[in-house]
Amino acid sequence: MLIPFRRPASLAVAVAGLAAFHQAAAQAASVGAVTAVARPAHYTGPCPGVITLTGTIATSAPTTVSYRWERGDGSVGPVRSVHVGDAPREVTTTLRLGTPAKVVHGSARLRVLSPGNVYSGEASFTVACGGAKEPTPAD
Repeated sequence: MLIPFRRPASLAVAVAGLAAFHQAAAQAASVGAVTAVARPAHYTGPCPGVITLTGTIATSAPTTVSYRWERGDGSVGPVRSVHVGDAPREVTTTLRLGTPAKVVHGSARLRVLSPGNVYSGEASFTVACGGAKEPTPAD
């Protein structure tokens, strides 16, 4: 005959308390500031032009943040996760863009998906490669 296993009540209370503590800690952290910068903002040279997007994420308490890069043309990067400690955390991605003799104007922003739903401002960039020239106001 099998006797059903019964956990001591104190173990169940301890497990429930630990789960509640972790949930409260995750809810306590919020995203304070999200910024994005494109470097260089204006690229002129051979194709493809290389633009590095650098974002900074600051949180109210140490936590794991999920984020992605979103471009002005509607394309989105993969969702990534990073731990943000007591200091703001930098995240980067690299774009390789350009068509010979054409100018590409673009932008991107950093979107934090969790915790919260927070966007950076737009980071604008221009790529002129392979002999392309920026139009002047007189053109």
